[in-house]
Amino acid sequence: MIRLEKVNKYYNKGKKNQIHVIDNTSLELGEKGLVALLGPSGCGKTTLLNVIGGLDKIKKGKIYVNGQKISTRRSYKVDKIRNLNIGYIFQDYKLIDNLSVYDNVAIVLKMIGIKDKNEIKKRVEYILNSLNIYRFKSRPASMLSGGQRQRVGIARALVKDPDIILADEPTGNLDSKNSLEIMNIIKAISKNRLVILVTHETELAHFYADRIIEIEDGKIEKDYTNDNKNGLDYRIENNIYLKDLKHQEVNDKNLKLQIYENKETNLNITLVVQNGNIYIKNEGPEKVEVIGADSNIELINDHYKTIAKEDAEKYNFDFQNIISKDFKKKYSSIFNPITFIKSGFKKIINYKPLKKFLLLGYMAAAMFILFSVSRIAATLVVKDKDFIKYNDTYVQISTNKLNVADYNKVINIDDINYAMPGDSLVSLPLVYNNLLQTTGVKEYVMGSLASVKLLKNEDILYGMMPVNKNEIAISKTVAEKVLNNGYAKEAGINTINGFVGKIIRLDYSSDMIVTGIVDTSNPSVYAFEEEFTNILYNNALNEDKALQLSNMGSVEYTLKEGKNPENVYEIIVPYSQRYAYPLNEKVDEKINDKKLKVVGYYLSSKTSKYITNEETMKMQLINNSRSITISSNDKETVIEELKNREISARDTYEIARNEYVRDNESATNAILIFSAVIIVISLIEVFLMIRSSFLSRIREIGIYRAIGVKKKDIYKMFLGEILAISFTASLGGIILMTYVLYNITQIKFLTDFCVLNPFTIGISVIICFGFNIIVGLIPVANTMRKRPAEILSRKDI
Repeated sequence: MIRLEKVNKYYNKGKKNQIHVIDNTSLELGEKGLVALLGPSGCGKTTLLNVIGGLDKIKKGKIYVNGQKISTRRSYKVDKIRNLNIGYIFQDYKLIDNLSVYDNVAIVLKMIGIKDKNEIKKRVEYILNSLNIYRFKSRPASMLSGGQRQRVGIARALVKDPDIILADEPTGNLDSKNSLEIMNIIKAISKNRLVILVTHETELAHFYADRIIEIEDGKIEKDYTNDNKNGLDYRIENNIYLKDLKHQEVNDKNLKLQIYENKETNLNITLVVQNGNIYIKNEGPEKVEVIGADSNIELINDHYKTIAKEDAEKYNFDFQNIISKDFKKKYSSIFNPITFIKSGFKKIINYKPLKKFLLLGYMAAAMFILFSVSRIAATLVVKDKDFIKYNDTYVQISTNKLNVADYNKVINIDDINYAMPGDSLVSLPLVYNNLLQTTGVKEYVMGSLASVKLLKNEDILYGMMPVNKNEIAISKTVAEKVLNNGYAKEAGINTINGFVGKIIRLDYSSDMIVTGIVDTSNPSVYAFEEEFTNILYNNALNEDKALQLSNMGSVEYTLKEGKNPENVYEIIVPYSQRYAYPLNEKVDEKINDKKLKVVGYYLSSKTSKYITNEETMKMQLINNSRSITISSNDKETVIEELKNREISARDTYEIARNEYVRDNESATNAILIFSAVIIVISLIEVFLMIRSSFLSRIREIGIYRAIGVKKKDIYKMFLGEILAISFTASLGGIILMTYVLYNITQIKFLTDFCVLNPFTIGISVIICFGFNIIVGLIPVANTMRKRPAEILSRKDI
C-alpha cells in the first residue's frame, strides 16, 4: 500500500525556469492491481513514480510505503525500505551490461539476504523460463535485443517477490509485438501485487489498467477505476493477416503460387530455382523481403481481430509455489572482503584494450613516485660519511682573533686529551716516485689530524702502528678517497694497502712515512702530538707560510756558527745569508708582536728561510688561527665547562653537518622541488585517469543505486577495482623501479644517487595506494550523496 500526502517537488526552485513538477499531490494506492499514470511527456509521471519508489526526494509532503514513511528518512533507511518492498522496471532497462542475464537477475536476491545458491538458481530459472528468456541466461546483457532486455528487467523486478512493482514506460522502446507481450506479463503480475505503470499510450492504459490516474503539469487531473470492457485495437506491425488481403492462386504442374495483396499490383517477377536455391528478380519498384525462420514477419491465416480482455489475462505467473518460505528478506551486502577484491581483479581483466593501456599510466606514475621519494630521501637523509671531516673526539672553539694567552687558558681545562690551533684539517702531499710516469706527481692525503694515542692495536687493517715521530697512519676512509682520485692507480696502487710505506713530503720538514691503514669511523691522519705543530705548519691548507719556518726537531741541518734556537723567538738562518742577518740581531719579522732574533747559521737541503723551535712555530700558528680544536672523551662536559667560562664551543660533528647542509642547500632545494613536481605530476596523471574511468562508470553507479544496492557495496566495488589496479599496475611499477634503482646504486659513483630501502619503498606504496583510494573514492562519495534519479539524470554519462 502506498500513500502520498500533499507532496510537492520543484525543479530549479526560486529560478526563472522553476518547474512545479509535483503539485500538492495526495494519493492512496491499494495492495494490488495495475494502476496507470497517464499523461503527455513532461507532465511529471516519471518524477512521481521516482519519489514513490524512493529514487528521488521531495520538497514537502509525506510518502508512506507499506506503512513506513520514506519522505524524511535518511537515504540508508529509504534504501532498505525500497529494496525489501519494491521492484523496478525501467524504460531503458538499466541492466549491468557486462553481467550475464542470470547474474543481472540473481544480484537482487543477494541484496535481500538470499545467499543459498540452490534457492537463487530455483528462483532465477523459473523467472527466466516464465518470461521465455532462459536460453539467454549465460549471455551478456549487452548482447540482447530490446525486448529481451526488457524481459530481463522484469525478471529482476519479480525475482525478489516484491509487494510493489514500479514500471516506467516499459514499452517505450519496444515494437508492438513485444509491447503486448510485456503488458500481458505486467497484467498477470498485478493480480496479486500492486503495479504502478507510467505510460503515455492511452489505448494500452485503458485496456490493461485497473485504475487510471491522469496527470497534467504536475497535478492529478483525473483518478478513476477503469471499467473498459472493450478489446484492444492494437495492430502488431510485423503481423500480416492473410484473410484481410485479396488472394490469387496459381497451380501449374510443379508450381503452386499464392498471391496476397491489399491493392492491385502489376507484378513482373522472375523466379529461378537452381541447385536447391530460389532466386527472385522483381522488375517493379516493390521491395523484396524473404520470410524465413529468423524473420520478424509473421503470416497469420486469419482476419485481424481486436485483443479481448480474456486473451490478455491468459498469462499466468505463479511464483508463490516456487519460492521457499524459509528465507526471510533482509537488506544485505552483496560483497564480502574476498568477493569485492576478486570482483575488482575480474573487472580489470575484462577491461577493453584502451583501458588496459591506461594501466601503464598507473605503472609509470608509481615508478616516478618511487624515484622521487628515493631521491628526496637521499637528499634529506644526510649520512655521516657525506659530511664527517673531523675526528669524533673533537670540540671546536671559534673566534675572530686568537692569541697565545687565550689558547693557554683553554688547554688547561680538565677532561681534554690535547689541543691544537686551527680546525685540525690537513692536506699532506703524497709522492709517487716508483714509476717514471708518476715522478713528481703529488697526491694529497686529506683528513683531520689526530693523535696516535686514540688508536688501538685492533684498529690496524694493514701495516703497523706508527712508532717513530716521522711515521703516520691514515684511516681507511682517507685512503679510499685518495685511491679514488686517480693518480694512485696510475702509480700501480689498486687497493688501500698499497699506501703503506708511501712518503709524505713536507715543504719545510723531513719526509714522513705512512706505516699503517686503520679502520676507524674517522677521516683522520694519525701522528704523534709532538709533530702536530710541524704538520700543521707544513699543511697545504695553511695559507700563511710567509716566514718559511722549520722545526729544528723535525728537519736535518748542520749548525755552522752560533747556537741552536732553543728559546722562544730565536731563529737560525741559512749560512749563505749570514751577511744579511748579523748574529744576535733581530729581524723585522714578528711572532706574537715580538721580533725574531738570529742566533746562528745552518746548512740544509731544505729551503726554508728560518729554523726555530716548536714553541715559536706554535705561537705563529696560534696567532694566524681563528679556532682551537680540542680532543676529549667527554665532549659534553668540556663544552659545558667552556660555556661556564663564557667561551662558545661546538661539537665538530654538528659543525660539519651544518656546513654540509648549508653548502648543499640550493642543490637540496632544487632536488626537492624537482622531485615534488614529479610526484605532483604523477598524482595528477593518476587523478585524471581515475576521473576518466569514473565518469564512464556513473551510469553503472546509478543503476546499482536504482535497483537498491547499498552505498557501502558501491564503495566496496570501486575499492576492489582500485586495489586491483594498485596491486597490478602501481605495485608492478614500484617493483620495476626498485629493480632499476637497485642497479643504478650498484654503480660506484652513483651509490648515493637514491635511498632504496623498505622505508622509501613503503612510503611509495602508501602514497600510490593511498592516493588511488582517496582520489578514487572521493568522486564516488560525492555521487553517493545524490538520490539514484539524480545520478541517472547526469548529462556526462
